[in-house]
Amino acid sequence: MKESPEEAAAILSKGAAKLEELFSRLSPEIAETRATIGGGTWSAKDLAGHMETWEVVALETIEDLRAGLRPRLREVVTDEASLDRFNAAQVERKAGQSWEEARQALRATTATLVDTVRAIPAQEWAATPLGQGEDRRTLGQHVGSATGMPEYPFRHAWAHLGDLKALVEAVESPPAEP
Repeated sequence: MKESPEEAAAILSKGAAKLEELFSRLSPEIAETRATIGGGTWSAKDLAGHMETWEVVALETIEDLRAGLRPRLREVVTDEASLDRFNAAQVERKAGQSWEEARQALRATTATLVDTVRAIPAQEWAATPLGQGEDRRTLGQHVGSATGMPEYPFRHAWAHLGDLKALVEAVESPPAEP
């Protein structure tokens, strides 16, 4: 893991700021309209909930590893299909939230995650809490995985910025009438 806790926290903060800048340009009506993100079924509100879900997963992973336990997500997500089911279930679980509730939950969880990551000592960050057995990843690698991808740790926001930006641009610049 090349990123230190401070660097990881900064990346998470930067991604959150980019999302929030785009989110702030959407009305609640547009933000809550399904099938507007990425050609799929999600709304911007669903995206906010999705991002918040994975930040909660990162916090739970830190908690689990500090307790010497295997991250609880590993019991639920075992392959690509179970990952898709997990994401869909979380979106539906949060469907009753308003746009502002979804954004507030994301802001609060991001702040907690950033503060938690920033406070992790470098030695703990670089340790392999599950030992040398089946999972030799460091605490930092576990957190990076929950908030990104192996090649792009802590950069989950960037996976969705293009779709969100396209929605914002479509709303701000509707097609000209013939």
